[in-house]
Amino acid sequence: MRNNIRYLVGLFSVFLFFCILATPTNAAKGNTLDNSYAPEETAVFLDGNIKVLKQKTYLADDNNLYVPVKLLNDLDNIKVNYSNSISISSTKGSFILDKSNSQIYQNTTYISLKKFLSITGYSAKHISEGFSVFIWSNKDGQTKSNKIINNFTKIPEGVKYYLGSKVFMYDTSKTGWVIDLKYSGYLTYVTILLNDGKTIEETILESEPDSFCFYFQYELIKSGFKGKNYWANSNKLPSSSPLHNIEKVYFTSLDIKDGNLVISANRANGNKVTLKLLLHGYPSSDIHNFFYSTNPKTSYPNWSKKAWDNIANNRISIGMTTEQVVMSWGNPSDISTYNSSRVTTELWSYEYDYLYFYNGILDSISTF
Repeated sequence: MRNNIRYLVGLFSVFLFFCILATPTNAAKGNTLDNSYAPEETAVFLDGNIKVLKQKTYLADDNNLYVPVKLLNDLDNIKVNYSNSISISSTKGSFILDKSNSQIYQNTTYISLKKFLSITGYSAKHISEGFSVFIWSNKDGQTKSNKIINNFTKIPEGVKYYLGSKVFMYDTSKTGWVIDLKYSGYLTYVTILLNDGKTIEETILESEPDSFCFYFQYELIKSGFKGKNYWANSNKLPSSSPLHNIEKVYFTSLDIKDGNLVISANRANGNKVTLKLLLHGYPSSDIHNFFYSTNPKTSYPNWSKKAWDNIANNRISIGMTTEQVVMSWGNPSDISTYNSSRVTTELWSYEYDYLYFYNGILDSISTF
């Protein structure tokens, strides 16, 4: 269940990220990318090797891929002249780019993949599930491309979108790009090309990596949570945390270092605190797991002062509701329920305590 929740959180992060990318910018009539609601970033593999450019490749709403003209710069037997107009010469002939066969998007000139292939004579295959396009110039490039593509067809749905993605490594703080995915048993083996040129292999169990995340998720951690108030959930935080239950803190900075989510915060009493939380998956899911994003008291304005005092001190007392007990002690390890026509009885088991509820109200406590 916990993995499923984190997987959904991760998918929501991906969805949110692409929604941000999808915001139309200065729409110009006739410009497919500008008018596309959701230009989807697509990784480029050239002859089986990932091609990392500052200028991105996009899939537009018309279901066509658009590649930056600068992708042509590093190709053999291709010459590009950027004078008054862009002229290209290749073994396939001479070409002039104008408004009829190219477009400007985010200050970069783009052509369709179809136009790119006609200019170069190359071949390509678009893998939409992996947000990647494979382009090859010869049989060797085709063989290398097909090897990655064939591996990809066996990958579980929940991890396919990692192919070609820029990722951030927790332990080393290095960035890299996923260049291959292989599935065996319950594990997906992930080959990552680091920005220093080295290649490493990591694994994903089910759908959630433990050692890396999307780079945009790392950026979200550094910028998306700081400057906001949160309320501690001491039932989830490690025992080393000095924070009290539902204590208000103000996040001043967040980062990922040595496999830990590092949070610097100001407490309500003015003292500063630094928390190091061992990462177990998507970094943002740990924040949502360890902290409330809104003041719990505003969600339950009718709860008594006594109930809130108990919760703040991780205490319970007869008469508390099941919701209040969960907020004070966290979820029990086991629940047994008995229903009759007039009453619902529940037995909640904690490590050394048994709590008995009648119609949702704590009636008695047994300690062993």
